[in-house]
Amino acid sequence: MYKFSINKDLFDNILLKKIKILEKENTNYWKKELLEPIIIDDKLTYKIKQFEKIILTNGLGEEKPQMTIECLRVDYSVKNTCFEFYLGKILEQKNTTINENQKDVLIEQLLKEKEELENILIEIRNSKIFNN
Repeated sequence: MYKFSINKDLFDNILLKKIKILEKENTNYWKKELLEPIIIDDKLTYKIKQFEKIILTNGLGEEKPQMTIECLRVDYSVKNTCFEFYLGKILEQKNTTINENQKDVLIEQLLKEKEELENILIEIRNSKIFNN
């Protein structure tokens, strides 16, 4: 299992499922950490290490926010020249400011807003403006 310390905004966005891919720059450090040398047909090549879970933390100390999240795969993006960690389910969270109840409230608010927008669109369609 791998452990990352990330900033608060990124941590909250991952917790709220707004970000599903964590990107790490293509630096010597990450190459050393993530690339595993293998020999295939007498040629040296590299494969990217894979992890089932990763731990994301924000800050230092005993009370720091932390989550354990499923890592679906680790890949390299040639386009963005970075390593990409594809994130799955949040398996555990500690000391977080956003809990499951708050997520449910946010989802409920979004569904209400969607319903209101749909009603406004129906009213516009039924108005005399478009019947001419």
